[in-house]
Amino acid sequence: MTDKRQRRERRGGRHRAAPSRAAVRALAAVGAVLIVGLVLVLGWRATGGRWLSVDSPSMGQAAPVGTLVLTRPIALDQVRVGDIISFDPVEGGVTHTHRVVRITDGVVFTKGDINGAEDPRPVVPDHLVGKVVARLWGMAYVIKALPILLPGAGLVWLLTRWSTPRWRVSTRLVGYSLVVCAAIVALRPLVNAAVLTTLGEAGVTTATVVATGVLPVRVQDPDGVFADLRAGQVADLVSKAANSDGQVPFTVDAHMSVLWWTVCLALCCVPFAVSVFLGRRTVR
Repeated sequence: MTDKRQRRERRGGRHRAAPSRAAVRALAAVGAVLIVGLVLVLGWRATGGRWLSVDSPSMGQAAPVGTLVLTRPIALDQVRVGDIISFDPVEGGVTHTHRVVRITDGVVFTKGDINGAEDPRPVVPDHLVGKVVARLWGMAYVIKALPILLPGAGLVWLLTRWSTPRWRVSTRLVGYSLVVCAAIVALRPLVNAAVLTTLGEAGVTTATVVATGVLPVRVQDPDGVFADLRAGQVADLVSKAANSDGQVPFTVDAHMSVLWWTVCLALCCVPFAVSVFLGRRTVR
């Protein structure tokens, strides 16, 4: 046994250690979570449930951009004023998720919470998708990021399989962090805002803006006029800094409370904490 160990050390220790019990348990736990999640998703779909991504800010703070809404089937005559429903427009196009604002003689009319007018056509039974029973804030961004996160994580894992055990954990943590950063850059889920309307009059432009990211933001024009917004929140900014096209060049920056900064800092420290934890286990 001593001779074999010495030969391995002379070859640089390139032998592959057997997976530890902790690694096996971790893989088993991940596999169990994935199986349970798949069963829940298939069961939800099989019983008529749907999941939809909110991609426009029309519902304001009730369902900001990036919200994942879950719906259940419902008959049109069971819909009530105030319900949030998903439906396919009669004229075609993407599925809408709006609030029921009035029911007249059994005809259902809807409107987005921050829209200025009702939807042009009432909801018809054949186009009703279902009633919203859950709104998962920010989860749509997570789902959209999976095509980036899963292949990226798999590529990092494959590329680091042949690294030495001393550097494998560190390189994987750096690689996984870079994959997450790539998803954030591609989707821009954290800090974002959109201009809904602009109205110019007598050298003054009133712009209606809405926050479309997950984090609280400050929207500001070159003259220092600003509004602090949370996800889905709307504000009117009166600006004199419009360009020749009547558009105001706003900047959008994160504007968070101490609690928000603490949460973000804690999330950023996760790779470091994992590295320290695994390093201590290795030393032991």
